[in-house]
Amino acid sequence: MEMNANTQLYDNSICPIGAVLVTDVDERMECLPNVAGMRCVLLEFTVYSMLGRMSQDYAGGYWDFYKLSNGGFYMAPQTDGTFRMRCENMFEAEVSAQTAGLIACAMAYSHLSFSEDADCFGEAYILLWQYLAQQPNAATIFAALD
Repeated sequence: MEMNANTQLYDNSICPIGAVLVTDVDERMECLPNVAGMRCVLLEFTVYSMLGRMSQDYAGGYWDFYKLSNGGFYMAPQTDGTFRMRCENMFEAEVSAQTAGLIACAMAYSHLSFSEDADCFGEAYILLWQYLAQQPNAATIFAALD
């Protein structure tokens, strides 16, 4: 995969990556198409499905959208509740909605990156991975993704 300036690896100690909640309705409507183009519905469905398969606690609901300062994007269920997660790799943990969303998005990007002509999902995964590596609970997130 060819990497552009946004996908170059960050030195997390020098270049911290921030996340900003997207609150503007018009800006929110552009988030998924900016990541996946015409396959934005597929991306959204895949993220929801991933969380549904990993957590019996997930029953739908509103999701918050976050833009990352490195050009990345993720979404997370809007709840103060937690999700008991179980992944195919034997990972099991109870995590916050933010963490559940990060895991579901990373898994969706990875899964979709194996599709034909899907460089956008591989790039989205790299940008999200850079952010994940900076999280205080990165070990938990990467255990789920392993």
